[in-house]
Amino acid sequence: MNKNHLVLVAAVFLIVASGMGYYLTETGLTLATGNTTIVDMADRNLTVPSPITKVLSTSPTATVIVYMVAPETLLAFNYETTTEEQEYMPGPYKGLPSVGGWYGAQSGSYEQFISMDPQVVLESVAVSNSTSSSTHAATTSTLNERQRKFGSIPVVAVDDNSNVTTVNPSIEFIGKLLGKEDQAKKLTDYNTRIQKEVTDVVSTIPESEKVTVYYAEGSTGLQTEPSGSVHGQLIDLCGGKNVADVQLQGGTGKTEVSMEQILKWDPEVIITTEPTFYKGIYGNSSWSSVSAVKNKRVYLSPQSPFKWFDRPTGANLIMGVPWVAKILYPDKFQNLSLVSEVKNFYSEFYHYDLGDDEVKNILEESGMDSSMIN
Repeated sequence: MNKNHLVLVAAVFLIVASGMGYYLTETGLTLATGNTTIVDMADRNLTVPSPITKVLSTSPTATVIVYMVAPETLLAFNYETTTEEQEYMPGPYKGLPSVGGWYGAQSGSYEQFISMDPQVVLESVAVSNSTSSSTHAATTSTLNERQRKFGSIPVVAVDDNSNVTTVNPSIEFIGKLLGKEDQAKKLTDYNTRIQKEVTDVVSTIPESEKVTVYYAEGSTGLQTEPSGSVHGQLIDLCGGKNVADVQLQGGTGKTEVSMEQILKWDPEVIITTEPTFYKGIYGNSSWSSVSAVKNKRVYLSPQSPFKWFDRPTGANLIMGVPWVAKILYPDKFQNLSLVSEVKNFYSEFYHYDLGDDEVKNILEESGMDSSMIN
């Protein structure tokens, strides 16, 4: 082949490559940066950078999904992570700052977000539930306000993903947005499988045989959530009978209750996300006559890197599904290997390879006895 033919072939090759979104560098072909048009989950047409390598979210629910499917793109969390939360967090992410946000805390700063130079900002909005005109108007108003304040940085609407049973579309959307469809599919497949395994069993439990559960919030345990609350959703999903006979609240929840009410409800199981409360309950005489305390059935949600049971709500609760099922009905879930589930989940979605001792430590510190750990 003569020199002219080589030049012609090279030119044709570069034209084809450029049409596929690549450009030539000294080290070879590299994916070109540019823009692409997407339709977000509020059905808005947006132009966003491509590929996206720097992301911020205005709430923890979307932030957790980004951490699971594309952690290298995440610029910050929405709150300061604790030492406990960082225990099983890979090194690069322990140093991520807190940027606040607009959710329960309403602690976001537009200036701080902008200073971190994200390519997109994810905004969680109640898209799937916005059937009323007033809700739709509020969603549109929020998105417009965010976009006005963020200027040229695209604000991408993501359906509110607080409920573990309906979070899959949001995972799929974020996966596609960040070019991580395969990782997102692994997560949605896992979520679908583990929920089916649990609900297939608990759906056969008669109402009269369901375990009664109290969700203890706050350092004293005297705040809670009733059935139907997103904050206690795993009790309902895993076949527990939530004893809290209180009115469902919006917002941050946390209904105040009295010790007298708890004694009257006398739950068989207590679940908490509060280490301070958990550490003190067995030595607290006020709680000593409660069945859950007498029978050593008080459980603390694992904390790292995100709580398995609540706060935040969302995709992090996927790991909580088999854990709650196992603590409520250990006899019915003898074949469910939590050790295997935890190791696989952390490796795939929290990017941390747990040793056997670490898995055992996580489960034992949650209050599980050796008979539950397999």
